[in-house]
Amino acid sequence: MERNILLAILLSALVTGLMRTVPVLLLSRFRLAPGLQQWLSFIPAAMMAAIVCAELLGKPALTSDGFSISLLAAIAAILAGIVTRSLFATIIVGMAAFSGLSYLLI
Repeated sequence: MERNILLAILLSALVTGLMRTVPVLLLSRFRLAPGLQQWLSFIPAAMMAAIVCAELLGKPALTSDGFSISLLAAIAAILAGIVTRSLFATIIVGMAAFSGLSYLLI
């Protein structure tokens, strides 16, 4: 039984790795137009901002006055994603905003 589980985990890791690397390797052979490259550079931060926003708004943390800490943190994460276009900055700003606002307002 344990061997089957390990085999399933290894196969899942292999399939996941292939699904993520093969498109990148294939697309790296093509030269994209500069406008398209610039447009595509917004996608990772926009996706991360959407994921952070959905997570924060799905579990709203409200203050006693009715302010939504989750909404304020989501707005901060979205703005960070737009300004920096960095996944790391988007995540850090969203987490820091939620933690800081929770500490200050609750």
